[in-house]
Amino acid sequence: MKLHHKIFFITLGLLGLIGLFAVIWYNYREIVETFFAYAFDRKTLINLLRHQGKHNAVLFMAVIAIGSAIPGMPIAAVAVLSGVCFGRWTGFGINVVGTVLGNLFAIYILGRFPHKIRPSRFRPLADRLKNMQHPRIGLSIGYAVPMLPTLLVNYAALELHMSLRNKASCIFLGSLPVSFLYAFGGDELLFGNTKAVLTTITLILLLFGLYEIIRRDQRIKQNINN
Repeated sequence: MKLHHKIFFITLGLLGLIGLFAVIWYNYREIVETFFAYAFDRKTLINLLRHQGKHNAVLFMAVIAIGSAIPGMPIAAVAVLSGVCFGRWTGFGINVVGTVLGNLFAIYILGRFPHKIRPSRFRPLADRLKNMQHPRIGLSIGYAVPMLPTLLVNYAALELHMSLRNKASCIFLGSLPVSFLYAFGGDELLFGNTKAVLTTITLILLLFGLYEIIRRDQRIKQNINN
């Protein structure tokens, strides 16, 4: 991908995000302003947030999709807000669908405008994902680990020449843990439930455990080849 292509797509994505955030703010502004002005109770706040219309779910989904497609764009806050505004399960669905669509679009763009990726300290890990004995499991783990840039994982998926169905399934499976983490956390934080903290810690430990699976699988494959 040439520099002017990259600038064009990133600029287009940022403009799209700004527009979507403006619409979301317009839809929720009155609730936020009323809450801070009159400090109504939590039950009323939850009722107002979750009765703003289904079209807002599409807006959140679009924000997550565009944010997932832009390298380095943090979307965790929006993913948490989806749990706050729609509840854990609806928010979970919004996060998953947005993540899958965004990464599929990113892979499509990378395939249409290929270029040699720059070296990175994460590149060896991305290569491990691609060269695992079961590469689809490796890619799913790559999408599940927030610490690993999805740009590199998308490149790995592209280099494996998988079908659209297999790419979508890897992204889907990988997006489940973090999507649930954000949506569940947002929902529980709104209710002031301390279980969210325990769940968050458990899932974070799970994600670090997934990285260990990558390393062990790579060692097994090397032993087989040797």
